[in-house]
Amino acid sequence: MSDALFAVQQAVLNVLAASSEVQGVLGNPPRVYDHVPPGATFPYVAFGPLHVAPYDTKTEMGFEHIITLNVWSRYRGSKEVKDIFQALYDVLHRTTLTVTGQVFLSCEFHSADLMPEGDGLTYQAAARYSVVTQSA
Repeated sequence: MSDALFAVQQAVLNVLAASSEVQGVLGNPPRVYDHVPPGATFPYVAFGPLHVAPYDTKTEMGFEHIITLNVWSRYRGSKEVKDIFQALYDVLHRTTLTVTGQVFLSCEFHSADLMPEGDGLTYQAAARYSVVTQSA
């Protein structure tokens, strides 16, 4: 299962990195991280919690991966976070992913939260996407 988890994350990263819309809001190459480096430039996106549930049929084994993309911004107000959220949505919702070692079934927006952080400077959005795969 860990191979599938990594393959889904890599597929999402590849689609985001190739998108001119994402590059427009997060730089080129886009600042999308699995592990945020010290002193990372804002804004950026970091992979957050991952929830995995079985998505089996009578004949195939599969998984629904709920991937969380955490958006971080120091822009005064929430506009930049909302713009990044929109770019992620435009690129990922109902897109086709190439998932190594898996049969890709779907990628759809699941839910999101937008909140100011307690420091009064930072905004965060947690955007969740459902990616469904089956074993190849």
